[in-house]
Amino acid sequence: MRALDAKRRPAVCGRLAFLSAAGILVLGLAWNVVLPASAAVSWPALSSSPVGSESTLSGVSCLSTGSCTAVGYVGGRTLIESWNGTAWSIVRSPDRGTNSTLNGVSCVSAISCEAVGDYYHSGLTQTLTESWNGFAWSIVPSPDRGFGSTLNAVSCASGKWCVAVGEYDNNNSLSQTLIESWNGTAWSIVPNPTLVPNQSAFNGVFCVSASSCFAVGDYASNTLVESWNGTAWSVVPSPTPGSYGGLSGVECSSARSCVAVGNYSNGTGSGSSILPRTLVESWNGTAWSIVPSPSPSVAYLYGVSCASARSCTAVGDYATKSHVRQVLVESWKGTSWSTVPSPSPFAAYLYGVSCASARACKAVGEYSANGGAGPTDALIESWNGTAWSI
Repeated sequence: MRALDAKRRPAVCGRLAFLSAAGILVLGLAWNVVLPASAAVSWPALSSSPVGSESTLSGVSCLSTGSCTAVGYVGGRTLIESWNGTAWSIVRSPDRGTNSTLNGVSCVSAISCEAVGDYYHSGLTQTLTESWNGFAWSIVPSPDRGFGSTLNAVSCASGKWCVAVGEYDNNNSLSQTLIESWNGTAWSIVPNPTLVPNQSAFNGVFCVSASSCFAVGDYASNTLVESWNGTAWSVVPSPTPGSYGGLSGVECSSARSCVAVGNYSNGTGSGSSILPRTLVESWNGTAWSIVPSPSPSVAYLYGVSCASARSCTAVGDYATKSHVRQVLVESWKGTSWSTVPSPSPFAAYLYGVSCASARACKAVGEYSANGGAGPTDALIESWNGTAWSI
């Protein structure tokens, strides 16, 4: 696993696994974590449907306050849950091979969603894509590359235009970026710049339209951004503060206004010198630049959602002084990022967030009452701008 990675799949790294190697190396340090005191607004946890086995939710997509879809895995099977404005319920979803997991989902209407992930078969990890037609989820064939492929995120501009991103094994113990597109009928691999010999991966993607997309990830311990102009993918320069950095999620309110989140380190790359901090970057239509964001001593941001250019929410986790991972929520109100008070079960993480409006967001992840030593349970949190409801 790369140091200071962005988001990583639970099926690959194990439960509570979106820690990078860097995060593990610093567990012996003392941290001075300063977060806002509890205020009138808060992020209480919503109960996910009981599934009776280890479970995680990795991605969520909300069409409105009364329609959201969350995806992940339970045991070795895919897990899809649906929000109808009142309660969450499990939706039947198909599996392939063994250890099937869904990492991302994108819905453009109540009858059109795409979910992506991977499964294990015949010694190889292979891509997994599923579609929702308003009545049922079904597996859609998707191509693979190299000696193992996975899809980490998906974004749909319409029912006939989606982009999924991830990585594949080039048989050199190095992963390479993978991009696939959906035309409403089939998935196909789309060529993109090859970044060899260094390791690279995409962790997030967002499409404003069929001719405007951004994919984000990491390359040789640096942030990686590529853009789609309707014809080809190209690398867009993006800053990397410190010595190591990666981007895990991205969302755009327009083609000229995007936000990407992840983490970085000022460490030397050896032992306890690596202290991951939150990383936020913005796109103004011309260039990517770093935006200051609050960060406990050890913290990660995995997902971001923007209801408008002046309203964004980012989620992740941070480590307390006692080395317990807790959920982290940050908010953008048009001028600066600030930490939002958020309740957290013991050893908890938020991996994805979707905001239907500035007053309606759902965030998903996992938690463990045993500090990571036992099975995890899916975690869902909800924000309505004023109060929380179950």
